[in-house]
Amino acid sequence: MTLTKPRTALATLAALAVAVVTAPFAATAAHAADLDEPIQFTTGHIDAFNVALNDDNTIRLNLKEDVTGSHVMRAPESVELFVKKAAHRDNLPAFYLPPGTPTTMWFLSMTQNPDLIWPGWDSMGLASAYGMDAGVDITISSVDGPGEVFLWATDPFGEPVKLLNDSWKIPGTIHQTYLAHVHANWGFTEPGTYTLTAQAKATSKNGELTSTSNTATYTFVVEPLEEPEPEPEPEPEPEPEPGDTTLSLSGVAAHYHAGGVATLTAVQSPAPVSDHFHWFARGSEDLPWVVVNGALTESYGFVVTKDMQVKAVLYDHDPQVIAETEPAAIVVDDHGNTPGFGPELEVALPVEQGALTISVSDEGKSSTLSDLTLNGAADRYVSQGSITGITVTDTRSGAPGWTANGRVRGLVTVDGAQLAGKYLGWTPKVVSASDGQTVTAGDAVAPGFAAGNGISGWNALGSAPAGAGTGTAVLGADLRIEAPTTTSPGTYRGLVLITVI
Repeated sequence: MTLTKPRTALATLAALAVAVVTAPFAATAAHAADLDEPIQFTTGHIDAFNVALNDDNTIRLNLKEDVTGSHVMRAPESVELFVKKAAHRDNLPAFYLPPGTPTTMWFLSMTQNPDLIWPGWDSMGLASAYGMDAGVDITISSVDGPGEVFLWATDPFGEPVKLLNDSWKIPGTIHQTYLAHVHANWGFTEPGTYTLTAQAKATSKNGELTSTSNTATYTFVVEPLEEPEPEPEPEPEPEPEPGDTTLSLSGVAAHYHAGGVATLTAVQSPAPVSDHFHWFARGSEDLPWVVVNGALTESYGFVVTKDMQVKAVLYDHDPQVIAETEPAAIVVDDHGNTPGFGPELEVALPVEQGALTISVSDEGKSSTLSDLTLNGAADRYVSQGSITGITVTDTRSGAPGWTANGRVRGLVTVDGAQLAGKYLGWTPKVVSASDGQTVTAGDAVAPGFAAGNGISGWNALGSAPAGAGTGTAVLGADLRIEAPTTTSPGTYRGLVLITVI
């Protein structure tokens, strides 16, 4: 990332996403349906691409639905997914859509609409054999239908996020670097019948276990606008009333600093009646709510980067809404010193192996840390790696010099577990500098596992003296993490904050 330094001061920020893989569990079906029974679904939660585990640790691709029961498994060929004409939308906002997507289509949102089907996919059932950090590819190799089928996600600020490796529309491959339960936006451009062909492949992180599933066929029927409205389906028998349950949020601060972490908790009153949560976020009240993939417990942890709104919704297991919180305003106030964005990192801790890896995403410069392993005394997890690509450009007259500082306030999982920034240390380095520049790396800072605060406070990353700072310098750092053995499993994310003055 290249940053142009103004005459006074420039603040930059490096995004740090640390993924620590959760404890594996098996998603099991409550009961299996008759695989030969044809059935049409017009509403409800459906994991269309459900990657399931066989007794011999091979995998199969089927369909899992919560419409007729809880976690009912079906052969995809025995199901018809019906997209009602009520899904038809005119003039969808262009900023919400992938490039080249028409603004008029039959639209299924990644946020559930109880009057429409809510299709997604789930690979969590492989955890017991393949581990949560297994790689899964779901390849939709063909689509036969009257129009195009688009597939994408939306971030909390309404921006489209690509889910297929090479395209915004099917065919394509959904690539997962860890097991997940995901919902997405679907767009169909024409009414009629669409047939999709899909196959899944799973590979454990160490590569020792791999399997390719059966090829499955999925049928979506998109209702034409001119057809009469179908007769309404009878309402299902309601579950027993949980009482006058209310849901409130705790843990919301008056304001946050960019790069800080937040942990919010949904509190049921007068007593808990369900453990089925979904969390939603949006950039402002003018934007639609977006479901937060992976946030399925009473607590939600996230890195704060922008003003936004967050809410929690409690469901029964149909699923029907029991209660939801009032939107919570997440306000960023850096007291006039708001930073920008930089490299993103990722670190994984497989629970069953006690290992850790870290990498820099494509949005920044790539970097990989070693697997996290116990040290010789077996009293902490240790990992090493590096970041790079922190670029300082100084074009000011007078060449007054500059100093770059950095810190990590903390890291947090989607379930709210936190890892303090003091457990990270670094040894800064100068990657490159322009001719005529004199750039010096900052002092090494040890992780604060036994003593000190690591890089949770501001520490020098690099500097240039007066008369020798004009030009472009690239800074980096060798990283070291020393984490307690009591660190909770989960996917941790945080931010490396950098200031240049």
